[in-house]
Amino acid sequence: MKVHRIFISHSSVDREFANLVAARLREADMEPWVDNENILVGDDILDSLGSGLRTMDLFVLIVSEASLSSSWVERELKFAVWEEVRRKQALVLPFIIDESMIDDLPWYIRNAHNRRISRDASGADSLAAALREAIDKRPASYKPKSDKDIGVQRDTRVDKIIRHVGLGDWESAAHAALEIVRATPVDGRNQLFHTLIDYIDLHEDDDLLWSALHTIECYAELAPPQVDRALLIRMASHPVFSVRSAAASICMRWAQFAPDRIPIDILLKLSAYDEDWYVERPANAALKTMARSVREVLSIFFARLRSQVADERAHAAYDILEIAEKEPEIIDREIIETETKRLRALPDKQALASLLKAVDLVRSAVYMNGYKYGL
Repeated sequence: MKVHRIFISHSSVDREFANLVAARLREADMEPWVDNENILVGDDILDSLGSGLRTMDLFVLIVSEASLSSSWVERELKFAVWEEVRRKQALVLPFIIDESMIDDLPWYIRNAHNRRISRDASGADSLAAALREAIDKRPASYKPKSDKDIGVQRDTRVDKIIRHVGLGDWESAAHAALEIVRATPVDGRNQLFHTLIDYIDLHEDDDLLWSALHTIECYAELAPPQVDRALLIRMASHPVFSVRSAAASICMRWAQFAPDRIPIDILLKLSAYDEDWYVERPANAALKTMARSVREVLSIFFARLRSQVADERAHAAYDILEIAEKEPEIIDREIIETETKRLRALPDKQALASLLKAVDLVRSAVYMNGYKYGL
């Protein structure tokens, strides 16, 4: 059984709680890395930290006022975020243990799936349980030994077209997608594209998987009618989060020019608060983009605001605030004021803080009754 290595990033002010967390993780068959235990007298601090960060499976950020002002924690966090990009895997899990708000977090993890816990044994138990849940949800059980084992039929033509598409190289991905589009026959069924789709089942360590995903995203923008619901469902249900992220990104792009092509039920699945950050964020961006033309979409965020789960309420409130910052006039003033009163009664400080900012923006918005144009 794989032992999961957990790097615990924290301020020295929160060391007692970090040690408590480390003890709980050991009890849960995980291997914590905490500086005061793993850096011995005489060790090179940077070498020891680097070793812990390079070998981690997950990065736990204990968020407090002290850790947010710590230069050491900032360095560790930035390394972890770059590791996420390099490994193509979500690693950072923030846990807030004081009155710090989501807006206090660095911008590059502000929308991560953070949780608020108490600074005691109960909080340490909650953290350990959340990590076990995150590990169980990861595609560790999805371990194809080879392309043959998972039935992926590689095609030399597809390999040749996408082999130069690197991570984040959207220009090459667009060229590859255009080459595949050119191969579309009169009947519209592009066999090259359907072969490319099967590449989403390549082993997640195969570089061609990322090349294929970039190319599929660009193809979906060039030829949206050929990307059907069945394909989106296949991608949205995939055990590898990078594939689900690509499905969410396709929806985000379509929301700009083809919102009628987006299956809302799939977008609801992808935009859930407990999804991986790289999946949930583009999916919610798609929903927010659609809100102007499809007002019923706003009800999704307000429904989430009434969730029994505090984390879901916090994420919904933050999304509503983002809409209020860009398009306050599309939010019903009466509804948001009613929801604000409800949150005051709970009380829910984290969600309420975001919603209060949104209310101020909505109240100052200029409204127009009826349609702007026409009769």
